[in-house]
Amino acid sequence: MGQKIPGPQAHSYNIRKLMESEREAYLAHLLRLDAETRHDRFGTSVNDAFLTRYASTAFGPGGIVFGYFEYGVVRGAAELRGLDDAGTEAAEAAFSVEAGWRRRGIGAALFEKLINTARNRRHSKLYMTCLRSNTPMQALARKFSASVAADLDGVSGLLDAGQATPFTILDEALSDAQGFAVMSLTVQKGYWKRAFFPNRA
Repeated sequence: MGQKIPGPQAHSYNIRKLMESEREAYLAHLLRLDAETRHDRFGTSVNDAFLTRYASTAFGPGGIVFGYFEYGVVRGAAELRGLDDAGTEAAEAAFSVEAGWRRRGIGAALFEKLINTARNRRHSKLYMTCLRSNTPMQALARKFSASVAADLDGVSGLLDAGQATPFTILDEALSDAQGFAVMSLTVQKGYWKRAFFPNRA
């Protein structure tokens, strides 16, 4: 179910796992979310201090964060967190995309990466929760054949992620290698830019 990111800047994007050293880039993405997007992502209104604390826990044990990068800036993210109290087969998925980058297939492309990674970590069941008003998240869950149920508190989705295969393991390994190469090139470009043009922003 390959996803194509539409738009004039499609050539400039990549999706990869974030390293713990990129926590600040992830936090910067969260801080750019407008009030409505923050409310949709966390189910309540949150301030900058909350997002700062949240970002400090995102890369803890069992946590994986994918970033959608455009021109080196994180504009969307997907998180995978194991649910210890529900057994190793269960994990929670969550997504955030900045307002100016929605309706471009970014959430779906991130979801594909998340599902593949979940399979390889034996998380065969992916849970998602959102507010009843968050119809884009519900549509995304249904797009990937998740069962969706609404109650007074909100909407929950359950996706059968399936099992790991040699293909999914190889796909993740290749994606990780490509992502690391892109990150390394970005770091090197930043180093040489600072070395030769120290006065440029």
